[in-house]
Amino acid sequence: MCKGISILRAQLGEESIAKYSLSHRLVSRGGEQHELHFMYADREAALPVMHDGQLVIYEWGSRNRRGQSPHTGWCSNESLKAGKWRRLEPELVEIPANFGLEKGVWFQIVQGVHGVLIKDEQRRPHVYMLTKPASHYYQIMTRCNRMPVLIEQDI
Repeated sequence: MCKGISILRAQLGEESIAKYSLSHRLVSRGGEQHELHFMYADREAALPVMHDGQLVIYEWGSRNRRGQSPHTGWCSNESLKAGKWRRLEPELVEIPANFGLEKGVWFQIVQGVHGVLIKDEQRRPHVYMLTKPASHYYQIMTRCNRMPVLIEQDI
């Protein structure tokens, strides 16, 4: 799968960082280029999302055991195509990212990751990262049998 993403500070923009109070997510890999980390394990798991032409920050999945939202942060492409999410009225979205993280391994993401947006009973948006069976290379690299559905990119 993908338990975290990183997006360059310049790509997210200072306005979004201030608007969503994201400065605590800023990190540096030792260079001048700063990035923001979004991890599913964060107390407040969130993801940047391009929705209706706007960059917004939405909750990553749902950890609430009450309600109808799936209690996870991922949606398999197979279950989406089979109609298992139809009752939730899913909307395809893009998750901008420059790097992904799985089992301690960072990998480059060229354009971003496909995601699914649903709204819970209170009409609050939740985004789920789309996954598919992992390529042989991804399995070797991360020791994981699922990978994110990347935008116009194969690993």
